[in-house]
Amino acid sequence: MPDSPILIAGAGPAGLTAAMTLAGAGLSVTVAEARGTVGGRFIGGFQILENHSRPEDALSFLHAVGIDTNFWLKPVWDAVLFDHRMNGHPVKSGLPYGYFLKRGPDEGTLDRGLLLQAERMGARVEFNRRIGPAEPYQADIVATGPAAADGLARETVFRTAGRDRVWVLFDQAVSPGGYAYLFVLDGWGTMGCAVTRHFKGIDGFARSCEERFDAIETLRKENVRTAYSYMNFTINQEGGFQIDPHPTEAPLLAGEAGGYQDYLFGLGIRRALETGRLAARRLLGEGVLAETVKQKDRQAASLVGRFLYEASGNAGLAHFARQAARKDFRDYLMAWQKPSAIRRLMLPLVRLAWGRRGPCAHRPPDHWCRRRPAAAPPPLGEIG
Repeated sequence: MPDSPILIAGAGPAGLTAAMTLAGAGLSVTVAEARGTVGGRFIGGFQILENHSRPEDALSFLHAVGIDTNFWLKPVWDAVLFDHRMNGHPVKSGLPYGYFLKRGPDEGTLDRGLLLQAERMGARVEFNRRIGPAEPYQADIVATGPAAADGLARETVFRTAGRDRVWVLFDQAVSPGGYAYLFVLDGWGTMGCAVTRHFKGIDGFARSCEERFDAIETLRKENVRTAYSYMNFTINQEGGFQIDPHPTEAPLLAGEAGGYQDYLFGLGIRRALETGRLAARRLLGEGVLAETVKQKDRQAASLVGRFLYEASGNAGLAHFARQAARKDFRDYLMAWQKPSAIRRLMLPLVRLAWGRRGPCAHRPPDHWCRRRPAAAPPPLGEIG
């Protein structure tokens, strides 16, 4: 167990979970956050804490590791999946396939809730403090989120009197490589368009997706805010946790800074929480090799799933929606996320087909990453 104060770079879910774990073990912990608040790149929109990548319920995991649900949280059992012809396929699950929560700096968000818990445990958070790339060894854990845009989303958050709904649109013509979504819950809505190609067209794609949803039902929107966000496609060769780290080596990596993401649908919050805790436990001298291997297997499975998703085209995605409507949706998603021998065999082919050659902006020192679109993405964060 380290006897000196611990420094964590990044006050997102991974960094704050690591801080809670270390402070709970009695260590002095400081979290350096580059922005002036937690959740600074989000605008209060809905995100999903996924509950379909493994049998253990996500809430059971939160309770087991001591994370209180002092933030808005709503389970979800059903949705409507639309194919490129706007055929709707209702899906249902016996257990929640996810839990909606909100991201941003305000009260009720995941970010604010984790901050309050970390501070209550004794961790100190210093805002407007950036740990730059020239000084990586200052931090014991780096959890600074995505470093480059491998996937891009334009998202709009608004107040509405419309009925609750979870709608997802699969149409590569208006969301190339990704999907569009419309979530309305408890009087608030989040509409987004996510793409992995043609970044320059994101604004036009988002308008087309909104038109598709409006053709079904036009919602009256108030208090409208819009922002860009992005995700990384990287695989850290060391799994983010060195087997035998010592002070002169690179810091431990957690969350998206370490390449931990759900590459299939971009629902990476659970992996951020898990890997933040794993990094903290590694610093405490606990054995985490078995769990690290599981995380790497999940990364590989989701990356192969993402490759199949993009390669299938609209016909394949329409088949995906039809099949999902015939089965328990959580079970169906879990089958897509489950590591398997076939996916392990496919991984080298995916890495070869998508692999980037040359320098990149990702943080893991030894990693694989996906080739990025040629066009630069728009600035991260709120528009206007």
